[in-house]
Amino acid sequence: MAIIGKIRERSGLLLVLVGGAMVAFILTDLFSNRGIGLEDRAVGVIDGEDVGIIEFERRVSDELDSYRNDFGQTVDAQVTEQVRATVWNEILRERTLLRQAEAAGFGSSLGKEEYDDIRFGNNVLQEFSSNPNFKDPNTGQLNKEQLRTYFENVQLNAPVYHGIQKRRMIQNRLITKYTTLVKKSVFVNTTQVQDEHLQKTAKASFEFVAKRYDSEPDSLYQVTESELKSFYDAHKNEKRYVQKAARAFDYVAFPVVATMGDIEQIRKDLEELRNDFEATADDSLFVVGNSDDRTYALQPYTSGTADAAQDTLILAADTGAVIGPYRDGDSWKLVKVKEIGKVEEARVRHILLSTQSGKPEDEVEARADSILKVVKRDRSKFEALVTKYSEDPGSVQNGGVYEWFDRFKMVPEFTAASFDEQVGAITIAKTTYGFHVVEVLDQREREEPRLAVITRNIRPLPATFKEVYKTANEFSLNNTTAEAFKSAAEEAGLQFVEVDELRNDQRFVQGLEDPFSLITWVNNADIDEVSEPIESGDRYVVARLRGIREQGAPDLEDVRELFTKEAIKEKKANAWIEKMNGASDLATLASELGGSVSTATDLAFNSFNIPGGYSENAVIGRIFAVPEGQVSAPLKGDIAVYVVKMNTVTPAPELTDAEAERTAMRQRLQGRSEGNLFTALREAAGVQDLRSKYY
Repeated sequence: MAIIGKIRERSGLLLVLVGGAMVAFILTDLFSNRGIGLEDRAVGVIDGEDVGIIEFERRVSDELDSYRNDFGQTVDAQVTEQVRATVWNEILRERTLLRQAEAAGFGSSLGKEEYDDIRFGNNVLQEFSSNPNFKDPNTGQLNKEQLRTYFENVQLNAPVYHGIQKRRMIQNRLITKYTTLVKKSVFVNTTQVQDEHLQKTAKASFEFVAKRYDSEPDSLYQVTESELKSFYDAHKNEKRYVQKAARAFDYVAFPVVATMGDIEQIRKDLEELRNDFEATADDSLFVVGNSDDRTYALQPYTSGTADAAQDTLILAADTGAVIGPYRDGDSWKLVKVKEIGKVEEARVRHILLSTQSGKPEDEVEARADSILKVVKRDRSKFEALVTKYSEDPGSVQNGGVYEWFDRFKMVPEFTAASFDEQVGAITIAKTTYGFHVVEVLDQREREEPRLAVITRNIRPLPATFKEVYKTANEFSLNNTTAEAFKSAAEEAGLQFVEVDELRNDQRFVQGLEDPFSLITWVNNADIDEVSEPIESGDRYVVARLRGIREQGAPDLEDVRELFTKEAIKEKKANAWIEKMNGASDLATLASELGGSVSTATDLAFNSFNIPGGYSENAVIGRIFAVPEGQVSAPLKGDIAVYVVKMNTVTPAPELTDAEAERTAMRQRLQGRSEGNLFTALREAAGVQDLRSKYY
């Protein structure tokens, strides 16, 4: 492991160079032959200013280099996507909150004294002050010298991460100053306090008749094309119907599965490492360099894990012997016996008297003592007493016996009674489960091989991917119409999936892992275009773009079904309002409508629901305007049409502690202020997220 550490110490520059080269390669491949230089491309627009692809990708590259070099983490498509999201959100905060902080006079950086103060001074950032790794184990207090050492080590040994960390700490500090200023500026006036008090405490009691829209079938209220068009023109620009840009597509998945030839080839490749594995002087470096999991740790071997022949060899092997490869689930393993450990084991039987059902502990303990005396006098009664008294379902059927187990299997108290007592001893062990009467039946020491393990996962090899790609490519060339695309997939027994909506901000696709290349294709394709095979996890995908939906008011065809239902609902409401107009007696009206009269008692003005399952905010406000003793005109709601008879309206009582209410209201508003502030600034900046065009 020391060697690996040295390699990592010297690999920083190499990884940075490789990372930079990879970024250049990716960008060149992504944007070549498209007629526009990289400097003209943007992954987004914030407040009218482009977020350039070069700036964005450089920051992503730095983050990924830090993952690889400073933390030794594997970077896959999922991690890369997460880093892109993190970088985008950071840039968004920089160009909204940070610029506001600068405009408010907080500057664009921190002086050295303040920067040190938030790292290891008197105002250490919470992410470090609350970290147990920086606490003195004896006092529990923050160890500032340990923090200072940590930051020095980061600067010396992880320069890429140091730059990222420093930028984030400074920016977050400035943004915190600004958001704290905004919080402290939140003011609640007397009118706001009184209005909230009124909404909470003003009450109304009333009777009502509700005619639900779902009480009659839609088929009784036909909507003509002309009526639908009129409804569409009247409502299409309402905020609730505004659509986000999205695309619809279908895809066919071609799974890539390891063949028997792949499985055998992986075994052969591992077999070829046997001699080198036996001869190597550094097992840790050899395992990390050749194992798919890239980790080295001695693993205790459990008898029966390998097949019978290999199992016998492992259990009988001397240290240094290499055995395998053998199949273990979805992988092949080649192992070296590094050491033969000694494992203590015990075999016991016990009677558990549980305390988890609420029984008094002293009563349970007294019974355990009585049983202990009985079995000490006559051990032959132990099994019968297990059947009669033990509350351990895992051992009752076996006479209370737990077969051979080691010191790490049971809770500490039970372990002590099993291993620290002599064979034949009978004692009581108190655990969180209750009181155990434990008899030690036997103890032994067995040998346990501990292995250095090279693992090769069973997976499709390149030749198999090539064959599946060929099949998928033929499919994409021969099935370009919607009908052929679907029918050919069904005839071949392939997975055919319809995706009706993929918004620009979505980074997942139903049924796929690592769908990012597919998403990029979808967001740049033309309608009816069919893709080449696109790799997505353990399969190839061929996609066909079905439709494009633009941002803003929906097209009629996009909302035909929804607007038809809404137009029918409006037609019902108008018909029922005409029938319900002039009603003065609710019982008569209910009889005519085939319903009943319902009652609401002391309904608060700020309620969301009317009793009976009616979520009607706007209707509740109109109900409170009905004078006592009078019957309302029909009230059109989202769920039903209502006629209400107001019985009593109870005004809000006098506000007795306005200052306490004001404080509580201000604290609530302050708690939401940072999120609301960021949302407002983002909306004001007219943010356009264009990442989906490229990733």
